[in-house]
Amino acid sequence: MEKIKAFFNKNKKIIVSLLILLSIMVVISVVTFVLLLAFNVVYFDDGMRFNTELFDSFKTSWYGWIVFILLQTFLSMLLCVIPGASMAFIILAQTIYPIPWQAFLLSFISVMISSVTMYFMGRVGGYKICTKILGEADCEKASSLLRHKGTIFFPLMMMFPVFPDDALVMIAGTIKMKLRWFIPSIVFGRGIGIATITFGFSIVPFDKFTTFWHWAGFILICLILVFVVFFFANKFNNYLEKRHNEKEASKDE
Repeated sequence: MEKIKAFFNKNKKIIVSLLILLSIMVVISVVTFVLLLAFNVVYFDDGMRFNTELFDSFKTSWYGWIVFILLQTFLSMLLCVIPGASMAFIILAQTIYPIPWQAFLLSFISVMISSVTMYFMGRVGGYKICTKILGEADCEKASSLLRHKGTIFFPLMMMFPVFPDDALVMIAGTIKMKLRWFIPSIVFGRGIGIATITFGFSIVPFDKFTTFWHWAGFILICLILVFVVFFFANKFNNYLEKRHNEKEASKDE
């Protein structure tokens, strides 16, 4: 019993945060279900039924697009601390909108809105809001990374959706990253990341992955590519740091 109390006291903030997050997700789920019932998207007829015709007409309408963008923006910001959350919503967009350019456009708009919003939240709220959302230790590590290696690594982390993108853009705002570097980084970095997922589904022959080894080989290739990219990025970053230190040393002489 004492060990449980000690564990709870040590991880009290994390546990409370998870409970709050879980409560919010439950509330959102309940509200969403009530709205689906209200608009007859789901209904009871000898069991739960899904109105596919109504849903198809809704999702292809202009107001359906706006609702999807707002939901993806809000939920990705809400779950900003979870790595891969943005990738999950991009895959969801690809599932709902099978046409690649539609999924890309909706996800790209949502990601741009959430990125800019989180950036200015960090810029206005400062380090205090960062520590409340991410915790002091994680915020300090991420802030240090972006200060020292953000020039190279920030666009790359935006490119790979496995990182907590929205949390990183908030930290970019906290350290007051210049907009002339921030904007191109999210436009090209996150744009490439979204395009890789949305258009990749139509390029990569997933339907032919019939065995475990097909998937294992595909995942291994992806991991190798990510490793190679970050390996050379780290080398280039070290080169830039060396050049910078040499210039500073020459000024002091």
